[in-house]
Amino acid sequence: MAEAGASRLIFQWEAMGKDPLQSAIDIAEHVNENGMKCGVSINPSTSIEEIHPLLQTKLVDMVDILAVEPGFGGQSFNSIALDKIIQLREWKCSNNAELTILVDGGINKTTSKIVMESGADVLVAGTALFRHPQGLAEGVKELRVFHHNNLK
Repeated sequence: MAEAGASRLIFQWEAMGKDPLQSAIDIAEHVNENGMKCGVSINPSTSIEEIHPLLQTKLVDMVDILAVEPGFGGQSFNSIALDKIIQLREWKCSNNAELTILVDGGINKTTSKIVMESGADVLVAGTALFRHPQGLAEGVKELRVFHHNNLK
């Protein structure tokens, strides 16, 4: 994948099978050995504590907190993600870890503000942009203007 231009792979924690930690370590080691960065994605029902052992290995440098169930767009933001962001930010600070917190699902101009204030570093917005009534460009502009005016 790195040879094709990929710089990062994010895998789904819940897809790791019977021994999720060892499977995740094996994947992350392989990704890192092949010159890419590695991240892990967790579903709304997965606790941050479940991935602490993986984070302690320092093989992953990004956690993707899903704020919706994976599978289709247009779902509403699940506020359980806010607690996870705060917990992960606290873990990051107390462990002096270099870790990027990404949040995906239900992101729009309203939810993006509270997600960023909770400690997220990166947001993934889909439906709010691609199904914006005035089109994609206007959706991006709206989100940028909103953040410029409200997150200082």
